[in-house]
Amino acid sequence: ATVAAPAVAGASARRCLRRMDQYTKEVVELLQDVEKAAFVPPSQPEKVEAVVSKMTALYKRANDLQEADGYDGSPSAVMGPRVCMLTLARLQRCLLAYLRCRMERIEQVRWDLAGAMDDASKAHLSRHELSYSERFNELLAEFQMAYDLDLTRDYQPPEDLYVRVNVLQDIGQFIGPESGQPLELKRGDHTLLRRGDIEHLIRQGLLEHSR
Repeated sequence: ATVAAPAVAGASARRCLRRMDQYTKEVVELLQDVEKAAFVPPSQPEKVEAVVSKMTALYKRANDLQEADGYDGSPSAVMGPRVCMLTLARLQRCLLAYLRCRMERIEQVRWDLAGAMDDASKAHLSRHELSYSERFNELLAEFQMAYDLDLTRDYQPPEDLYVRVNVLQDIGQFIGPESGQPLELKRGDHTLLRRGDIEHLIRQGLLEHSR
């Protein structure tokens, strides 16, 4: 005996709606974690995999409902498959938003620090994100070398070529990237320097503007 498709699909739709929180639990937690984090929260591949598994299950469920005996394509019959596919689409959008947010923050670190990411931040990335970060840095470096530019030097349009700063940590000797002059900075120093030589150190929190 066959079961009427509208009754089967309608009941399935109601079950899908009741289970919405169950389906979205992991992806909502991922979004909440990344929203709260100053950089990115530690990578959670098990939750990402759980979301993908649920998307796969929803797709299979939608197909099974459409292949059930008595499915006639009526508005009530398509209700169950439609709920499954809409839930799948929602999970997909949320997961992509989570991953893109992490990528944007990884990119932003390169501009903010004008240098390599520290080990503590790297520990929060997945191996794919580490590869992405390394390749992003390589492409930016290649572009700057090709056109002899330092795109990370002036994060904000400078008002003066020189800036007075307080040195917050021992930095030691280095060559100013703009002036090419040897410089040495020690904690407690108060000095006037070319902005282009020390802008990256200000962003890294090693120097601060002196008032």
